[in-house]
Amino acid sequence: MYFLFSILYLSVLFSENEKSLPHYFTEEELINKSLIYSMSRDTEPPLSPVRNIAEFEPMQGVLIRYPFGISTSMIQEMAEDVIIYCLVSQSLQNSAYNSMNNAGVDMSKVEFITGSTDSYWTRDYGPWWVVDGNKNIGVVDFTYNRPRPNDNAAPYKVSDYLNTSYYATDVVHCGGNYMTDGYGISASSTLVYEENNMSNNQVNQNMLDYYGVHTYHTVEDPNNTYIDHIDCWGKFLSPQKLLIRSVSGTHPQYNEIEEVVSYFESTLNYYGEPWEIFRVYTPNNQPYTNSLILNNKVFVPIMNSSWDDDALDVYEQALPGYEILGYTGSWESTDALHCRTKGIPDLGMIQIFHNPLNDIYEPQIEGYNVLATIDDLSQMGLVYDDLKVFWKNNSSSEFMPIQMSICDIDIPDCYQSNIPPQQEDTNIQYFITAQDYSGRYERLPIAGYYDFSVVATQLFDSGDINMDNITNILDVVLIVNYVLGVGELDPYQIQLSDLNNDMIINILDVILIVNLILEN
Repeated sequence: MYFLFSILYLSVLFSENEKSLPHYFTEEELINKSLIYSMSRDTEPPLSPVRNIAEFEPMQGVLIRYPFGISTSMIQEMAEDVIIYCLVSQSLQNSAYNSMNNAGVDMSKVEFITGSTDSYWTRDYGPWWVVDGNKNIGVVDFTYNRPRPNDNAAPYKVSDYLNTSYYATDVVHCGGNYMTDGYGISASSTLVYEENNMSNNQVNQNMLDYYGVHTYHTVEDPNNTYIDHIDCWGKFLSPQKLLIRSVSGTHPQYNEIEEVVSYFESTLNYYGEPWEIFRVYTPNNQPYTNSLILNNKVFVPIMNSSWDDDALDVYEQALPGYEILGYTGSWESTDALHCRTKGIPDLGMIQIFHNPLNDIYEPQIEGYNVLATIDDLSQMGLVYDDLKVFWKNNSSSEFMPIQMSICDIDIPDCYQSNIPPQQEDTNIQYFITAQDYSGRYERLPIAGYYDFSVVATQLFDSGDINMDNITNILDVVLIVNYVLGVGELDPYQIQLSDLNNDMIINILDVILIVNLILEN
């Protein structure tokens, strides 16, 4: 009875309230703060193993709300690539349509999810997504940490609209204070413990059971503001990369921010390696970390500040190949672009998991092994001929494909290929592609490439094709037979044969090796 009364009371308070409530608690909400716990829903957790989907994975859409918290020009840009899922009350749907249509938004890419909302912070109250043990994507809901029943109902509305599984835990939380790497490592400020009526261990157990989070980093919020949200100072850019704000040594929060950096420097990513930490300078508390990664684009809040360009440069350095887009808005240090948008994952995505290669310090005769697990959630089947690694070195103009094959080791859905061995001091860039029979084509990273350097000296000199430490007529015979198509060379021998480094073995290389022998 108390639960029903509370929801009815709150619904009367906030129904059809189409002016956004503030990010902070109103005075009335503070009085009724305890009613948050009456909004909770609790189901059995998804079938394990559970994986919480990260922001930087393939997205089919983005969730916003009308009246908007972002510009229609930004919506227009997003609609070029993904579906705009717009939460809107039925009475305002025509207004929402006209607003976007008049701004030139491709309305064939807009879908309306009708129902009242209390605010436009879809990040904070929007759905969190998981892949369950049956390899189905569904929503795992939480209790929104504001007494706003319309916002709190949004995840269920989205799940119902998209016809996905729906689960719920009674953990009180919000999306602005949560980030995950997609591999079971997540992070929040300690606000998540402070606002729950359960022990810290119980919170952690719920995060494990419902979201598959086995490592939950919780730190004191370093910003000393009312909001205590992690997206106001940090962001996972990938399973290996982390962005954290920086300030001058005279800034009042300098020590607290650097303590957070030191904490993450002492932790490891999923693959047991140190995080690659990038810093973005925020001298006047600019919300540069409050960005949205949406497939191959990154939407960054800018402030018409002299530091905007430097902030965009940091994103370009951290995410090479991504399109970095700066947008102005009614941003504040505690509320910006990320707070007002929420990605909707591709419900049938191809999952590609890979630990990028690090710099090579030892000679590799067989080349550099690229290993990935690839799985199609559409369950239509992978197109095996299209599982490839594309690579190039610093003397190449184009990426070259290498077919992937099933791994030698017993790992489900594991595929591998070898990038040919390279000369010392060579930089290599590469990415992985996959296609399935649903027509989906994915690549990892979604944009740009991974890169590593070959620091090690080769075991054998160029031209020593038979690797006997002598360059002579025997090596000439091997390369001539290969050019004529009557002999085979392994990848390392091909590298030793390519004396002019043009990625082609031909008569020019034969001439060079003959000259090399004559000079000796």
